[in-house]
Amino acid sequence: MNTTTDDEALLEELATYGNRKLLLWQLAVDGRSFFGIRYLARERGLQDAPVETQVEAFADNMLVDGEIRTEYQEAVDWDILESEHGETVDQYL
Repeated sequence: MNTTTDDEALLEELATYGNRKLLLWQLAVDGRSFFGIRYLARERGLQDAPVETQVEAFADNMLVDGEIRTEYQEAVDWDILESEHGETVDQYL
């Protein structure tokens, strides 16, 4: 499968949650400071699962009552993520 297509599918599914910060986080994934959907899917043995299942596991890990978990909320500078990825997020939301 094409990675670009895979990434787009993940972002499109993630957009269904309507949570801007989830998209910002996923777009900032760098494999060092930020884990993302693919990392979590591998860790949970979901790499062959449907995109919906992978994204749901990621969202469940990141959110509590629809809000970003405190430890993730405090781990990043959201203003920087917004300035770097905000326009892309706008395209999905």
